[in-house]
Amino acid sequence: MFIIVSYFLSHHQTRNILPPPAEATPSVAPGHIRLILSHSTDVFYLEIPIPVIRSNSVRPIKYLRFLGWCIMGILGTVKSDREGVDVADNASLQGEAIYFYVYEALDDAAALQYAVDLDVIKARSAVSVSDSSVHARERAFKNSLLQRDASCIFTDKPPMFCQGAHIIPFHKGDEWFDLIVKNRPASSDEDVSTLTTVDNVRNGMLLGVEAHIATEPRQVVVLKTPNPVLTVDDIPPGHTRPLKNDIEYPDGERYTLQWLDGCAEERAVIPNNSDAKFRINTQIDKPSPMLLHYNYGAAAVKWWGRGKSHLEILNRPTMPRPSVPVPASLGPRRTKRTAAELTASIQKRTVRNTGGSGSGPRNSEAVQDEEVIDPDDVVMFFWTQNPAARERRKCEAEDRKREEEERASRTEQWRECVIAF
Repeated sequence: MFIIVSYFLSHHQTRNILPPPAEATPSVAPGHIRLILSHSTDVFYLEIPIPVIRSNSVRPIKYLRFLGWCIMGILGTVKSDREGVDVADNASLQGEAIYFYVYEALDDAAALQYAVDLDVIKARSAVSVSDSSVHARERAFKNSLLQRDASCIFTDKPPMFCQGAHIIPFHKGDEWFDLIVKNRPASSDEDVSTLTTVDNVRNGMLLGVEAHIATEPRQVVVLKTPNPVLTVDDIPPGHTRPLKNDIEYPDGERYTLQWLDGCAEERAVIPNNSDAKFRINTQIDKPSPMLLHYNYGAAAVKWWGRGKSHLEILNRPTMPRPSVPVPASLGPRRTKRTAAELTASIQKRTVRNTGGSGSGPRNSEAVQDEEVIDPDDVVMFFWTQNPAARERRKCEAEDRKREEEERASRTEQWRECVIAF
């Protein structure tokens, strides 16, 4: 009897200390491809519907490179194996395949040395949506866009049926907007020094109500070409619309509206790959390419992002902070949900997304990730880690240190003069 009990206890304890079986990597959903974005692990990736890729670019592999660049802020290549050769830009897309966006790997410790505080990034403007000043800002914003856009730039709807749409949402506030601009991937093609407020005309477009409704949840986004990856010819031809005397398509460049998530009925209202038109000879700058690229990357993360977040960078004393503290939001805040509320949300989203043309089937884990991971935060994090942004923050830190030393030296000289006097 003693032997039997001892065996049972020993066997039971052994079972308890054995590691749990490793979770199998989920297979690629039918009709999709996977683009892995982490340079060393598979924990963060996009699961993209193939029809969406083919409808948005005539060169799918280049389109995958564009997505990787938008999100990571670093130019890279697409491989079918991390250690293999690059996939050619004109190669055919393989169904249910796994691709890797490969770029120069950074030292994680060095990358996080100047990481922006995600608590600051997540903060919202202190302006209440019910504040009367908001309505005045909306009117002023629309009036400034009218001087450049004349009508809805994608559907030609007249101004009375249009609204001023922000690329970076208004509710993010100027402080958050400033962080995006300062941590942009370096570009010699655009001067962003004047992008200081979310109401800047370069952060907006005049859109008809239908187009604005679709841009708010980022179902549609605007692809600016040429850019560091794609040319105007990499995008399918646009839908030609009649031109008025004072309106034209930009010469040598395209601002193309593209659907990332939406049914056929929605796309029929606003055709995919519609190109923007602007006033002729206007001196007002067009929408900022940098902000459009950022917004495209955030939208891709929202609809296709999968995997667990491993960006554990909060509460680090070395993080820089904005010189002006970001005030607390007066608007609605996202709160943690109970298990029952989260389950209900998952079921609702699963019913909506299963079999849809935009985002494909999604499991409970993926939806739970979406509940807690803000796509803006993900893209913002990676942008702050690109070499240009880290070098800029390093130079700023050195300048501040030098100014402090010079100030201390002048104070000491003044003190010595006073004592000598």
